[in-house]
Amino acid sequence: MPPASGFLADSPPGCLALRRLGMGMGKEGRRGWARSVWSMNCVLPVHMTAVERPGRRVVHVLRKYDPREWGGTETHVVEVTRRLAALGWGPEVHAPAGPSEPDRALGPEVPLLRYQAFCPFLGPAEKRRALIANAGNLATFDEPLRLAKDAGLALAHLHTAGRIGGAVRTAMRLTRRPYVISVHGPLLARKSWLEQDTARRLSGLMDMGRPIGWLFGARRVIQDAARVITFNEEERRALSEVIGDRAVRLDQGVDLERMAKGSAQRARERWPRFARARVVTLVGRISPQKNQVLAVRAFAAGAPEDHHLVLAGATVDAAYGEKLKREIQALGLGERVHVLGNLDAAREVPDLLALSRLVLVPSAHEAFGLAVLEAWAAGRPALLADHSGLADLAGAIGPEGLSVPTLEVEDWAQALRKALANPVRLDVAARAGAGQVRQRFSWDVVASKVAELYQAVLEEGARR
Repeated sequence: MPPASGFLADSPPGCLALRRLGMGMGKEGRRGWARSVWSMNCVLPVHMTAVERPGRRVVHVLRKYDPREWGGTETHVVEVTRRLAALGWGPEVHAPAGPSEPDRALGPEVPLLRYQAFCPFLGPAEKRRALIANAGNLATFDEPLRLAKDAGLALAHLHTAGRIGGAVRTAMRLTRRPYVISVHGPLLARKSWLEQDTARRLSGLMDMGRPIGWLFGARRVIQDAARVITFNEEERRALSEVIGDRAVRLDQGVDLERMAKGSAQRARERWPRFARARVVTLVGRISPQKNQVLAVRAFAAGAPEDHHLVLAGATVDAAYGEKLKREIQALGLGERVHVLGNLDAAREVPDLLALSRLVLVPSAHEAFGLAVLEAWAAGRPALLADHSGLADLAGAIGPEGLSVPTLEVEDWAQALRKALANPVRLDVAARAGAGQVRQRFSWDVVASKVAELYQAVLEEGARR
């Protein structure tokens, strides 16, 4: 779950920090349509009107925003939009219809608007639910209509491609306004893995959405973007071969203050079943990408008997979740492996990390690896796979860090065994990681670079 944010003292009773948004401005300056807007603890249908900063409004479009299934993309959007608002921009977040409970993660000055989207696949309900939860190619007609009518919008920032990305692309091109896109997953650099994973997820389903993708030019989302933001050098190089210097690389950040507030004692009180154990942790949504099955197998082969493995994260792939459970039971680890589900990022995750000796990040791919930064910010060593976005972090920390060059169980078991047997080595890695996040990985710096990118894009458009 996301971190909670502060309240506005001058908000009206029962509705905190609600503001009105520019939608479809006409000559009277107030034309538009009623939409549902989340802000802090309420949702109300409001008649949209202009915001205070004409020309600097930016809409961040996601394919999912669900506090019950929190991940790195959502963390990035929350942290960056809050700081963009402080820099004078007018960010807002658009996402498909989601849970009815109020959002408490976005800054009070960043509205959350829900749009209608649908899953254009026919097949078993469980597989369709998995697509909605994790990287499914959803479609929308609602969002492009909204964006096309919103004359007060300066720029769109996509955090998804596919058909939703194509819909936004079409709306922005028809109204001659730019858009940028952030790549939060594998694209060109890990194309074979992406193709295999897509084939696995779509097996047994019939895709009825191809005409929609064609209509919106979904295959042109990357090529027509003013900028494509990547979070690792491998992906930037691959994209630059296609779109040149419009491919840019940015770091991610981490909230040092939040992660430093973790308490091992609170963790012991909250989770008494492993309170006295020596804990190894993996934080990430239960999915093939995060590779919990590999972690369990390596733990079984390489961890001492007095250690417990804690897996924290929402299950977004039910079939993989069942596979994980079977693996835990088959290896006789039912008493030593604990699957906690989704945790509150503001309180529970820092506490769990404070209790941990070591954090595992054996992901099959990562655009960046926020879980590594959070471990380092909590003063804990991370054992990470040395590839994709994680390779940048392994390179940043250098030989003082802990990494594994393969995704072979034997290699991970050996690395885990060596690390847990050497407390001095763990301490060196923890100190080196903490130094990295203090020196380099700041959300303030990330937001400033994003703001500079926006300004450059808008100035380029004005010269055309």
